[in-house]
Amino acid sequence: MERIYKFSRILAILGVFCLLLLSTAVSADEIGDVTVFVAASLTGASEEIKPVFEEANPGTTVTFNLDGTQALKTQVENGALPDVFISASAKYTKELTQSGYFVNDTVTDLCTNWITIVTPKDNPAEITTLADLAKPGMLIAMGTEEVPVGINTRKVIDKIANDSAYGSEWKDAVFANTATYETTEPGVVEKVKLGEVDAGFIYESSYKASEEDLNMVTIPENFNELQYYSIATMNLAPNRAGAEAFENFMLGEEGQKILASYGFSPAP
Repeated sequence: MERIYKFSRILAILGVFCLLLLSTAVSADEIGDVTVFVAASLTGASEEIKPVFEEANPGTTVTFNLDGTQALKTQVENGALPDVFISASAKYTKELTQSGYFVNDTVTDLCTNWITIVTPKDNPAEITTLADLAKPGMLIAMGTEEVPVGINTRKVIDKIANDSAYGSEWKDAVFANTATYETTEPGVVEKVKLGEVDAGFIYESSYKASEEDLNMVTIPENFNELQYYSIATMNLAPNRAGAEAFENFMLGEEGQKILASYGFSPAP
């Protein structure tokens, strides 16, 4: 009888051990590979996020699709199926949410970013003030009216123009001096770095990442516009568990620390 009892205990222990192994295997499988659609202005941060998240989740591969939020939105509407969507536009986040693309209770603010004006490091056009942007012959780069940085750039320009010190003539001159409209924020940064334009409207985080190549012309806060980035799990995410793990990582201490190191501010 005692022998049967001991054998039963051994079987029970083995059973628990097998269940633990099975649980571990299922857990690893549940994380799986994660596909994330990411606003292009997070390009630099994504290069650090990938290895840190993958190290924390062995066997997992994160694939980033980096583009302007408006382009990513179009891809989703045309049938693309990422697991996670990181947007640089409150407008596009709202539209995708209302259209049922996101798991509603996962849609949340991730970080924020201010608009700033930058010039090449040697600043050949000697742009040091907002007024200088309206001088004849200046070459300016900004985002298109569909790209998030372009949307907020226009809000900033409108605020400045509403001040009597600048007015509509200043606004008209700035647009007359705009030589290129880029479909991504990094595109504007590159034009300024290469010296193809005298100034550009970009995000503060991009300036902080390229201070050795750029000068900044500060936009007073009363004229500025805070850009909110959001993160959400897709309703039809192929890997819902992986999406949840990635979103928790980005909203957690480690993800926020990486974002802060690239010049992004926490969401209020």
